[in-house]
Amino acid sequence: MMRQDERLWEFLPDTVLFEPEALWRHLEKYRSVILKPSGGGGGAGIIKVTSLGDSRYQVHAGNGRRVVKGEEATVKYVRSLFRPKPYLIQPYLRLGRINGRPFDIRVMIQRTKGRPWVVTGFLAKLAGPGFIVTNIARSRGKVLPLTVALAQSNVDVSPDLLEEIKYVAQMTGECLGKKYPTLRKVGLDLGIDTTGKPWIIEANFRPSLSLFRKLPDLRAYRRIVKFSR
Repeated sequence: MMRQDERLWEFLPDTVLFEPEALWRHLEKYRSVILKPSGGGGGAGIIKVTSLGDSRYQVHAGNGRRVVKGEEATVKYVRSLFRPKPYLIQPYLRLGRINGRPFDIRVMIQRTKGRPWVVTGFLAKLAGPGFIVTNIARSRGKVLPLTVALAQSNVDVSPDLLEEIKYVAQMTGECLGKKYPTLRKVGLDLGIDTTGKPWIIEANFRPSLSLFRKLPDLRAYRRIVKFSR
């Protein structure tokens, strides 16, 4: 759906349905790819596959890694890790890191009937040690204020990065709002690569507010709750 909006094209990773031939094509092009369940799932079932050369592939799921020899054995192994739903292939994004741990951004956007989308809060989700997913519960990670995370990270932060994040979030809200007229709240997950470019990872239609309660400053949480009334 979002791929039909030209404004969002540059922020959406190349995505195809999983099949072995597509996996090899993408590994040849990108060297590392992410396999993820279609429709999201809070970080569950996400697998990273990296080509090591000489028909050897490293498979990273959860906080465990395994090197598999041969294409047939690799496909068999990754399929054994799949959840019971279709899988997608995307290039592995070189997300910003803090002390070697990847992080992404949760942006809360909201609207009232007949009004435009508004960014009511954002924060950073830092993956737990050894994990590739930033889901806090799944990776035992933590929440940080966005400005703190960016300052501590290896991201090349431009002066207008926060405005670009807001722009991407609002454009995403407009796109989704056309398809779902009664939609009032979206928790948008954005990745920021090391060059400072935002990437759309996932849109959550029933986002939990508990992440914002973990911040030391609760103003964003209170703003989100007030907007929801």
